[in-house]
Amino acid sequence: MKYFYFELAGLTCFIISGIFFIVAGIRSGDDLSTIGSIIWTFACFLWLIPMLSRRNSKR
Repeated sequence: MKYFYFELAGLTCFIISGIFFIVAGIRSGDDLSTIGSIIWTFACFLWLIPMLSRRNSKR
């Protein structure tokens, strides 16, 4: 049970860092960094879906 919250906190931090990298890439004008950060953040959201559905199925 506790591991779920640690995983959720870690994944939330990954998403927040991805958003910061998107903003940094846009501000610096680096297209590759921006695209990579968007893909990273999208992948983190995809990772979140099965994690939350697994949590809901255990209730």
